[in-house]
Amino acid sequence: MEPNYKPIAVISGDIVNSTKLSTTQFEQLLKRIKDIQQWITEGNSSNAHSIKRGDEFQTVAHDIENALRYTILYRIGIKALGKEFDSRISFAIASNADLRGSVSESMGEAFTLSGRGLKALKSQRLLFNSDSVELTEHFGLLFKYLDRQLTDLTSRQCEVMLPMLRTYEVLSIGELAEKLDIATATASKSLKASGWPLISELNSRFINQVRGLKYV
Repeated sequence: MEPNYKPIAVISGDIVNSTKLSTTQFEQLLKRIKDIQQWITEGNSSNAHSIKRGDEFQTVAHDIENALRYTILYRIGIKALGKEFDSRISFAIASNADLRGSVSESMGEAFTLSGRGLKALKSQRLLFNSDSVELTEHFGLLFKYLDRQLTDLTSRQCEVMLPMLRTYEVLSIGELAEKLDIATATASKSLKASGWPLISELNSRFINQVRGLKYV
């Protein structure tokens, strides 16, 4: 197939300590990954996914400005299942992709950068790369702080934050509280403690930076 010169985002991840999960927990995890992939497809019907061995997942996102939000959605959605659950995720943006019928058979620089990044993850659980040096360097340190913030979140904080990431519209604290059937004050306190205002601001910056790339 001819290369796709329009940039794409590739999100590659695996589950931390997946062999320690019970059969019930593993089924719970698999359902959540499928749900997250469905939510991402709702953002753009061209987005495609794969799940390998149940504990490795990959997404190709054509709406590259949403790549960070989708990455956080994976991380938060999985962590919300309980303290036994977490993931390592490497995502990358690049052009010249060779997209095929199956995500696992597709190739290109975004796939290479994302896959290489995942293998390189040691103590970190989040990594970003791009064929734009400017973009990669701009967000390198910011994403290290983001990774630390997400790692420290409790499953309950992730559960409260999840609806904020799922929606494309601005969700008020009152609407969030109604969705979760909790008090407005509780929802507000949890979001502040989880660092949501700064995470949301970082996502907005990422969107603006990606949209400003010359090749978009």
